Amino acid sequence: MSAPASGPPSEGRLGLQKVMAAARNPRKPVVGSWLMLPGASLARMVAQMGYDFVIVDCEHGDIADAAMHASVGAIAAQGVSPIVRIPAPENWLVKRTLDTGLTSTWILCPMMSTPEEAKALVSYAKFPVPLAQRTPGSISGVRGAGSPFAPAAFGQGMGEYIATANRNTFIAVQIETVEGLGNCEEIAKVDGIDMLFVGPNDLCSSMGYPALDHANIPEVQEAIKRVLAAAKAAGKYAGMFCTSAEQVKARFEQGFDFMNLGADVVALDIRS
Repeated sequence: MSAPASGPPSEGRLGLQKVMAAARNPRKPVVGSWLMLPGASLARMVAQMGYDFVIVDCEHGDIADAAMHASVGAIAAQGVSPIVRIPAPENWLVKRTLDTGLTSTWILCPMMSTPEEAKALVSYAKFPVPLAQRTPGSISGVRGAGSPFAPAAFGQGMGEYIATANRNTFIAVQIETVEGLGNCEEIAKVDGIDMLFVGPNDLCSSMGYPALDHANIPEVQEAIKRVLAAAKAAGKYAGMFCTSAEQVKARFEQGFDFMNLGADVVALDIRS
């Protein structure tokens, strides 16, 4: 993600810049929650609990397209950064997510395994840059223009939004396969990828162990260290899935920037 777009309309509503600044603070972890159930009222209540971000889970959660629109707006209205975890790195899924008017323009993509997949994902999230405006550092993509909701969320007209949106797009990818682990250094180097986020359950399973045993398996813990090192070496953020305050503290001290803590379904499930 490059420098954020300027201007009072977007600056007043965006939680992204605030979260990015907080992630650079060595004294405070950036902590978010997981949302798997639909409903604007629930999303609003979770966003009011003091989290820096809320992940709207459209991969494993019970959140369809219309519910995603409602949840994103409810979270952003509280000054909290909404993140949408898309089900897969598909062009139309990225388009539908960004077209919600996601004010932080932040997506999380699961199962990222190759740098080629990462480059394709970035292209889906970026508008084409006009030939006359392209520079060696610019990233030109294939995102289609048309949604009126995204410009409205930023207080912009369509032309202004298209011209500035690429600078406000934050793309996080989950490393949670053996192939992704083997390619994590190259994935981290892809221009436009902003964060590597470890999915420990699926990573552990992909490595041949029971998914929920990752905390007790040295090989998996070494793999997590490798992903963290890859992100830092490339100057990118690193995120980690956590389930307790103790885990958040440990991962923050280890060097991770973003951690989630808690989820709506966990709070409701006495078996968790």
